[in-house]
Amino acid sequence: MTLFKKLILFPLLFIILFSTVIFGAGVFSKEKNYNILTVKESVGANNKKTSKLPEKQVAKEVKILFAGDLMLDRYNRVLENKNGVEYFTKEIGEIFQNNDLNVVNLEGPVTGNESVSIGTEIGNPAHFKFTFDKESTKNFLAYNKINVVNLGNNHILNFGEEGATETINFLKENKVEYFGSPLDEKNSYIEKEINGLKIALVNYNQFYKQSPESISAKIKDAKNKNDIVIVYTHWGTEYALTESEIQKNIAHSFIDSGADLIIGSHPHVVQPIEIYKNKAIFYSLGNFVFDQYFSEDVKNELIVTASFSKDKMEFALTPLFKNENGSLHLGDQIKRSKLLEHLASDSGVSDLIKMEIKTGKITISE
Repeated sequence: MTLFKKLILFPLLFIILFSTVIFGAGVFSKEKNYNILTVKESVGANNKKTSKLPEKQVAKEVKILFAGDLMLDRYNRVLENKNGVEYFTKEIGEIFQNNDLNVVNLEGPVTGNESVSIGTEIGNPAHFKFTFDKESTKNFLAYNKINVVNLGNNHILNFGEEGATETINFLKENKVEYFGSPLDEKNSYIEKEINGLKIALVNYNQFYKQSPESISAKIKDAKNKNDIVIVYTHWGTEYALTESEIQKNIAHSFIDSGADLIIGSHPHVVQPIEIYKNKAIFYSLGNFVFDQYFSEDVKNELIVTASFSKDKMEFALTPLFKNENGSLHLGDQIKRSKLLEHLASDSGVSDLIKMEIKTGKITISE
């Protein structure tokens, strides 16, 4: 090869080799950058896509207030006629606000019949035969935002099936929901969907033709279709300050069947709380509006406001106290603390739950 060709060829080869290395490195570098960029774009795209999708609906909590026995006949009817429907609860009205449901036990029928219990003495059969005035009952329920009532009790048939039918028609006319009607087996429970949670309210009435086993079957059926099953019971022994073994066994069987909460009525006094299998049992809330004054126990009451979400239940305990004139009040801090401390000491719960009862707030997490 001539010197001239060498001088031309070697620089040319050098240029080709150099260009190949540079070009190849550029391609490799670009390919790596492209892959990294693709990942980043993919993440960004996913984020962007996620932002366009509807956010996961997180159910809001559901708040349900439970109170005990509501009786608007006898002396309470006299007080209501004289002072108006707001008389009993005007000092405690704030506790009925901002709840999804306010539930009480309607301790008697609402009919057009005249009262037979006003002015009667204990021992007279008429003393325990109740009927509530339609107009004043409508106004009382509306004033306190009571939108669900339990009918499964020992007084709903005081004026027979006709009186119970009249009561149901009254409730329907005033858009108040009810459960536990002795006239309709299908009404042993009702279902509600609130803030994304499906809730069933089941009645157990010890004083009517239903066995605990039949209610356990209803609970199982309700649990198959709902997130939360609450049993509102009418049971126990009047004025007994502790639950009976019968109550306890029935309560446990209900929770074994799927109940998430049990609320008790009928004894007219507050009874202990139990936590069984991480579920709460309030054996008796005592009276709500009732014309009984003969002891401090019947004048002490408890309202429970339950807050439900997907992963926990919280219970706010509100002690109430009845004045000698029939009206209700919240009491001072000392009086409230005394009732809660007494309730805590009587309840068969852990030391942690006892401490929570004393504060007036119980939390049960899944």
